[in-house]
Amino acid sequence: MLCTHCRNEVKPVVCLDIDGTMGNYHGHFLKFFVGWAGLPDDKVAFNYRGDVPLNVHLGVSLETYRTAKLAFRQGGMKRTMPAMPGAASLARMVRKNGAELWITTTRPYLRLDNIDPDTREWLRRNEIDYDYIFYDEHKYSRLLEMVDKDRIVAILDDEMDQVIEAQDLGLPAIYRRSPYNSSVPLTVAPTLRWCWSLAEAKDIIYPLIYQWRNKHDG
Repeated sequence: MLCTHCRNEVKPVVCLDIDGTMGNYHGHFLKFFVGWAGLPDDKVAFNYRGDVPLNVHLGVSLETYRTAKLAFRQGGMKRTMPAMPGAASLARMVRKNGAELWITTTRPYLRLDNIDPDTREWLRRNEIDYDYIFYDEHKYSRLLEMVDKDRIVAILDDEMDQVIEAQDLGLPAIYRRSPYNSSVPLTVAPTLRWCWSLAEAKDIIYPLIYQWRNKHDG
């Protein structure tokens, strides 16, 4: 489909979150926290399931937890976070089939000047090619300021609050389930689509891109 005014090609949009969705943030941070806090491995439970805030799970104050997160970011740990299996394959599928890939994250872009370069380096190292990237606490409200709602065919996120916010805005959200959020009840959003792996996400998103292109491009 071509834009009526500028005659440039208009494409469907797929939005992918990073931490907990395409990257194993929780496992990476928990491993870091053990070393940062000087704890033996057996003193920190790695079986976090999302049933309580992470600082409660770690048995530390919110202030200590925030200090650890700051050290994690300032130390460039975002660059070495393991990618989830299938992250690069999902990104390739999106762009190969004629959709724009938007990386949408709540990372605190304005608080640390290394957030953006570390994020882009992580994407490069893990061969995740994308079209656009932006940072915002309310990223899906911000997204609608930049992209026509009809173009957005899929949003993939592991944070239930973010997914519900997207749903409330009328956006096609998919909840990325993992061991780290497995205790979050799906009953809070009974109509929500969800997946356990990025391979499953790929199978959900591909037909959504196809349907959009079939409708608009014939």
